[in-house]
Amino acid sequence: MSSKKVPFNRHKENEEARKKREEDEAARVYAEFVESFKGESTSGSKFVRGGVIDPNAKLRADSEGGKSKDGWSVPKKGSR
Repeated sequence: MSSKKVPFNRHKENEEARKKREEDEAARVYAEFVESFKGESTSGSKFVRGGVIDPNAKLRADSEGGKSKDGWSVPKKGSR
């Protein structure tokens, strides 16, 4: 047998080496990502409470068309 590598084998080896490098890089980035969460403290609230929006509820507009009772801006009738 010949010790000379055919182009197909070289390509296959190059692809395997590239895949191995990408897996190593992904593992390193994931480890950094996981580490970034370990340093944070859990004191205090991190979330802001929001209201609930009911998509089936009709808009409550006052007769002037400005702000409705729920605080949302509603256009006047007939305006575009």
